[in-house]
Amino acid sequence: MTDLSPPASALPGTIPSGLVPAMTAYLEHLVLRNRVLTARSIGQALEQFQAWAVGARVDPLLATATQLAAFQSWLVTVYRSPSGKPLAKSTCSTRLAQVQAWYRWAHGRGLICIDPSRTIGVHVPRSRVVVREYLTLQEATALVQTQAGVVAAAKAGTHTHAEAIRNLAAICLSLTTGRRIGGMTTLHVAHLDCARRELRIEREKGITGRVVPVAGWAIDVAALYLSEARPLLTRGHDAPWLFLSAGGDGPITREALRWMLEQLMIRTVAENPDLVELPTKRITWHSLRVSFATLLFSNGCDIRSVNELLLHRQLSTTARYTPIPIEDLRQVFRVAHPRP
Repeated sequence: MTDLSPPASALPGTIPSGLVPAMTAYLEHLVLRNRVLTARSIGQALEQFQAWAVGARVDPLLATATQLAAFQSWLVTVYRSPSGKPLAKSTCSTRLAQVQAWYRWAHGRGLICIDPSRTIGVHVPRSRVVVREYLTLQEATALVQTQAGVVAAAKAGTHTHAEAIRNLAAICLSLTTGRRIGGMTTLHVAHLDCARRELRIEREKGITGRVVPVAGWAIDVAALYLSEARPLLTRGHDAPWLFLSAGGDGPITREALRWMLEQLMIRTVAENPDLVELPTKRITWHSLRVSFATLLFSNGCDIRSVNELLLHRQLSTTARYTPIPIEDLRQVFRVAHPRP
């Protein structure tokens, strides 16, 4: 008999409670296909859409194109984030696309006769360059050294010391493998091979079965975390995840990683006044991924290899992470052009 239960990798809170049955069924469909992170992201968008539908007295399965246009207008012009700010245009586009994905699925399953979401959407021009900030080699080194200082300042054998080592290992692995924040939260201990200096990626953004190399110094930090810090964080739980939450019974959350990086950036800026450009940068977890790609490319790694390490399907996507400075273009022009 086929096992239709969600996979063990399904994390608590993936499917919000209170959704209409058709939305819950769609998210369960994604979980069964091992697209847990996708289900979590779309679940948040559907939860927001249903909250609007309840207020507008609209049945999601009976909604018309006009009513969905009203939702689009509300999302773009009325809705505010918890911080009180309007959503970015790209965020609005993503959330509308996630609602459309549910409608396409419902239409394909015969739950609705006509897909009313085909005409909604916010057009976001595709940039040729990833606009997120990234760290230079000196800035990345300062970030690692600052967290190493936090580890040294904590009392050995304490939970605080263990969390500091965990955070240092997460920063080092991110800077040396370019993993997305979602990928960091789903890593298992079994995915890291310290002896071979490799990290196995079972699935990330639809890419499966990939092994990537890890720098030796980052492996040393990870090995220290596994031997000294992680046993203190497990608190007796038999959890498979590499980076554990404070309770030790689940994986570290995206929110925890973001908060950790934000606090570390504040500390790094304060301790390194000579890095004059760092205070002006808005460094997110994805910035570490961009930093990984940029540092590789600027030190001579060819774009095809960067493409493989980032697990991108297309070279054009990798090219957006690796812009070529105009001075480098001038140098290549002088050397290669026959009549400079």
